[in-house]
Amino acid sequence: MALVDSTLIVLAAVLFFGLVVPELFKKFQLPFATSLIIVGSLFGPNGLNYLQTNDSLELFGFLGAAFLMLLSGLEARSDRFENLKKAIFSMSIINSLIPFVVGFSIVLLFGYSLQAALLIGVIFISSSAALVFSTIKTLKLGNHKIGQIVSSVVIVEDIISLFLLTVLIQSANSSRFPLIIYLGLLVSSVMILRMFLPELTTYYFKKHKKHDEYETHLRIVIALLLVVLIIYSGMGVNPIVASFLVGLILAKVPKFEIIKKKLHTIGYGIFVPIFFFIVGMQTDFKLIMTLDLTNYLMISIILGLFFSKFISGYMSAKSQGFKSKEAVFFGSISTSKLTTALSATFAAFSVGIIDSTLLSSIVMMSVISTIVGPALTIFLFKKQGEIND
Repeated sequence: MALVDSTLIVLAAVLFFGLVVPELFKKFQLPFATSLIIVGSLFGPNGLNYLQTNDSLELFGFLGAAFLMLLSGLEARSDRFENLKKAIFSMSIINSLIPFVVGFSIVLLFGYSLQAALLIGVIFISSSAALVFSTIKTLKLGNHKIGQIVSSVVIVEDIISLFLLTVLIQSANSSRFPLIIYLGLLVSSVMILRMFLPELTTYYFKKHKKHDEYETHLRIVIALLLVVLIIYSGMGVNPIVASFLVGLILAKVPKFEIIKKKLHTIGYGIFVPIFFFIVGMQTDFKLIMTLDLTNYLMISIILGLFFSKFISGYMSAKSQGFKSKEAVFFGSISTSKLTTALSATFAAFSVGIIDSTLLSSIVMMSVISTIVGPALTIFLFKKQGEIND
C-alpha cells in the first residue's frame, strides 16, 4: 500500500530526488532524466509503492513535458542549418528511413493494424533532443562539427516525427476537421506564427525596459505559450507538438538567450523532474522478466530500435565522410528516446491507435533507451578518445 499520495508531500519528495539523486548518479555517468526515471520506478506503484500519482501531480508532469518540448524547439536556431544543410538533410533521411521500416515491420509482424505499425515507425524516427543535447554538453562537443550536425539532425527528425504523428492522430480522430483541411490549417498557422510571433515578442520586449525587464519578458513568453497552446488544442493538435512549435517559432527572437536560461531554470527546477519521475512511476521494469506476448513484442521493439538507429546513424555519418569513431558516436547517441516517443505513444493510446500491450512496450523501450543510449555513448566516446575537428 502506498505510503503517501498527498500532492504536496509527493511533490516535495520528487523535487528532493530531483536535486539529490542526479548528483549521486553522476558517478555512473547517467543523465539527469535517466536517474529520475529509475528512482521513480523504484518508489512508485510498480516498485516499493511508497508514492502515488494523482491528477494534480500529473498536471505538473504534463507541464514538464511541455517545457521540454518548448526548450527543444528553442534549440532549433536556423543558423545551425546554414553551412551544413546538405549533410543534415542526407543524414536525417538515412537515420529516419531505416528505423521507420524496422519499427513498422516489427509491429505488423505481431498482427497489429496498419495504423499501429505506422505509429511505431514514426516513433522509431524520433529522438530525444533533451538527452542528446545533454550528452553533447557533457562530452563538450558543442563546438565540434559532429556535435553541431547531430544536434541539427535530431531536431529535423523530431520535426518529421511530430508532423507525421499529427497526421496519424488526426486521421484516427473522425470528430475533427477533414485531414486535408486540418493539414492546411496547421501549415498555414505555423507560417503565420513564424512571421508574426517573433516580431510581436520583440515589440513587447522593447516596450518593457525596466529594472525587472527580464521577469516581464519571461511572463510575456509564458503567456504567449499558453495562448498558442489553447489555439492549437482547439485545432486538435497535441499540446506537446504545439509546445515544440512555439519554441521553434520563438527561436528567431533576437537576444533570447537570457529568457531561454530562465525558462530552462523554471522547467528543470520544478516541472521537468516531475515529468521524468512520473514516467518512472508508470513503468514496471519487472515486465522484462516475463515470458509472454508482451515480453516478446517488447524485446523485439527494443532490439529493433537499438540496432536500426545505431546502424543507420553509423551509415549516415560515414556517408558524409566522418571517421569511424565519429560515426559510432552518432549511431549510439541516436538510440535515445524520451519526450517525443512518450508523448506520441500516450496520444495514440488515447485515440485507440494502439493497445495497452504496445503502450507498455514503447514506454519500456523509451526508459531503457534513456539509460543505455547516453551511457553507451559516453562509454564509447571515452574508450575511443576525444574527437577532433
